[in-house]
Amino acid sequence: MTARLPMDLHTHSEHSHDAVYPVAAMCEAAAAQGIGVFAVSDHFDVNALDLSFGDLEGALKKSLADIFAAKETFRDRLLLLAGIEVGQPLEKPALAEAFLAGQPFDYVLGALHNAPQRLDPYFLSDCGREEQIGLELELYFHHLLELIRWGRFDCAAHIDYPFRYVGRQADPACDFARWDDRLETVVKAVADKGLALELNTAGLRRTPGYTNPEARWIKRFRELGGEKLCLGSDAHRPQYVGAGIAEGVRIAADAGFKHLCYFVCREPQFLKLADYL
Repeated sequence: MTARLPMDLHTHSEHSHDAVYPVAAMCEAAAAQGIGVFAVSDHFDVNALDLSFGDLEGALKKSLADIFAAKETFRDRLLLLAGIEVGQPLEKPALAEAFLAGQPFDYVLGALHNAPQRLDPYFLSDCGREEQIGLELELYFHHLLELIRWGRFDCAAHIDYPFRYVGRQADPACDFARWDDRLETVVKAVADKGLALELNTAGLRRTPGYTNPEARWIKRFRELGGEKLCLGSDAHRPQYVGAGIAEGVRIAADAGFKHLCYFVCREPQFLKLADYL
């Protein structure tokens, strides 16, 4: 099958705490969308090991087993990768590193959803609390930079994650431009570290629609020497697999990228961007 879309490297199955669909259902949706390279990257939020999310390590091992079974089923329809989204790894870095080293992952997303002992920004969607939101964002970007410097992953996921929930409103704390200096530092750190940056298209499914990070930061990443760009929909349901990826391709091209990146056995591979324009 000829690929119509290059990749979707950020999706979740029933083995993530916030998703319910089997790996096979996500793969079937990817094949139907004509996606060439597809990754199931279930959550491994290290800080959640102390919470009531059940056996996360066991869930990830089940995810891997289902992915490897699906590799054979879908081998003529898409290239399926074994991914993982490691959230908040610096809360238990030795555990995170040991788990990653002991499992056959192709692709590791490094993510920060919330600073230590803080709420996920999902719960900060009310922009009427400027002081609280300002503090949360300061803490978020501080710890995100620490995560980038740690760098034991392949791709930095949704680096402006709080902006998914803190909207564009008149409240100064919700003005994205207020945080440009923090994002400039983060994007430069990703480029200097030689890591991949994720263009996450989940925000396009919201109103108003925008990617995480915004297109201007994809361009800035390229200007700063960034070479590895990955696309992911962050789909938790089959109907969202591949959503926004075509727009992500256009954003990448407008930013000056000639290739898109994916990983096999943690080694970068590249697709020619012009083949999907």
